[in-house]
Amino acid sequence: MNIILRVLLGAIGVFALFGAAQHWFSFDAAFTGRGIAAIDDMGRANLRADVGGLFLGIGAFTLFAAFRQHRGALVATAVLLSATLIGRIVSIAFDGFSAPVAPPIIVEAVVLAILGIAYWAWGKKPEGL
Repeated sequence: MNIILRVLLGAIGVFALFGAAQHWFSFDAAFTGRGIAAIDDMGRANLRADVGGLFLGIGAFTLFAAFRQHRGALVATAVLLSATLIGRIVSIAFDGFSAPVAPPIIVEAVVLAILGIAYWAWGKKPEGL
């Protein structure tokens, strides 16, 4: 079970780092696909920092958790992902639901579930220890 969780978390971390790189170096493709447009240099800098930085944080904490089997890093990742999920829920509350919003919500919920399972599994100790 631990190996499966570590592989899953490692894959999530790598994909998140690829997401960060995409938002930094393939700016137009990344943000156009997400329905985001920057008006000027300040907008591009903010999107790279805010979105790319979020992906970098998620990737770094998730990879650290996978390599070190560190529960605290799982919590840090869960906090970042929960914040994005809350933002999506607030957006639905203000703008209403639309079909393109569903896939990211599903991905974030699945990743949060994996984080929760890992947190639970890594907290259990074999009997007698």
